[in-house]
Amino acid sequence: MLVDKVKNIEEKNLDNGQDIKKTGIRVLISEKDGAPNFRLRYFTVQPGGHTPWHKHDWEHENYFVKGRGILVTEDKEIEVGPEMFSYVAPGELHQFKNPYDEPFEFLCLIPVPKK
Repeated sequence: MLVDKVKNIEEKNLDNGQDIKKTGIRVLISEKDGAPNFRLRYFTVQPGGHTPWHKHDWEHENYFVKGRGILVTEDKEIEVGPEMFSYVAPGELHQFKNPYDEPFEFLCLIPVPKK
């Protein structure tokens, strides 16, 4: 069993000077903790920041914890915030943006890659 606080997990800065800006990640639970099927990650997107415009072969689920953000898809932009959630299907282009003046924080659950 694992029980901890988000603030106890070191945040890794994902900024790469190109397609990721003002975004950090904390990996809360992963295979290193003995979780064989899922990774639980906590993202913080600072004001003016964004994740990459991307797609991947796996689904992921998101739960929005603090602040507000924009979930961008190929055909729409959706404002999201606390107590909301989203499902992003495999192969679906998407991005999270924070055009607001406070940090945008959310949980993201993805499957552990099969070896």
